[in-house]
Amino acid sequence: MSSIQDRTQVEVLGETFSVRDTSAGEDVRKTYEYLHEQLVLLQARYPSLSAKRLAVLAAFHLADELLHVRKDYETLISILDEQ
Repeated sequence: MSSIQDRTQVEVLGETFSVRDTSAGEDVRKTYEYLHEQLVLLQARYPSLSAKRLAVLAAFHLADELLHVRKDYETLISILDEQ
């Protein structure tokens, strides 16, 4: 991961991406590390999958996680609104 002005270069599954960075790199770094961790876990679990399939599987897992967090957030907001 390297930084060039307002862009950060990240490598994901052997490909380099230039990501717009408006947070001095900290948010991009945390996001990259989390994504990388998920991909490493999936790659260890499914070593025969292509990079494309790993990326789609990771996207599916992350979308599922996001939807659960959103549901929990909405439940929490609902509880707080009732008080």
